[in-house]
Amino acid sequence: MTPFATRTLFPAAALLLAAQLSAPAALAQTTTTPAAPAQPAPAVITAPGTGPLVLGVLDVEEMLLNSTAGKSITAQANARAKALGDDSQKKEDALVAQLKQLDAQRQANPAMPDYDAKRKALVAQDDQLRANFDKNRQAIDQAVDRARQVLYAAGKKAMNDVAKAKGMTLVLNRNAVNLFPDGTDITDEVMQRLNKTLPNVKLP
Repeated sequence: MTPFATRTLFPAAALLLAAQLSAPAALAQTTTTPAAPAQPAPAVITAPGTGPLVLGVLDVEEMLLNSTAGKSITAQANARAKALGDDSQKKEDALVAQLKQLDAQRQANPAMPDYDAKRKALVAQDDQLRANFDKNRQAIDQAVDRARQVLYAAGKKAMNDVAKAKGMTLVLNRNAVNLFPDGTDITDEVMQRLNKTLPNVKLP
């Protein structure tokens, strides 16, 4: 979601009036009917040329990282990264062992004719190993980006559904808003809807 300009919003004051009922004269007292809990009034702002806008806010980062699907993406990415790291380390250790063995042969035979060529070949293998690691790591990052695009699209639909049900016409990224009125944060409701419609996303 594209960040929006920071806005400072204040909720309108709400006044609750409790109806008072007179008790029988014999009791000589007045009772008060308990007032219903106050419901936050919709946050309405006015933009020139567009008319009133009903505000909502959504924590997009929370949705992408801590939704059920978001956590599944992170878990899959971590598993792939660990497998890649373990495999690369194993190959790196093998190359180091070969290099040590080669150096030991050189110490035993200082006139070893093909030492330089063999050492150069091992160094080239190590360079290729590091290049492959970087390439595969980038591939994991790209897979995560594609999976999160799927998640974001589903999250956007969930956001639209929740906003429509609440009559909201403008939803901002919560991280871009310093202050927002009570009742405008729809993150939890969007996450609940998203978790039902998209419980996981398979990493490509």
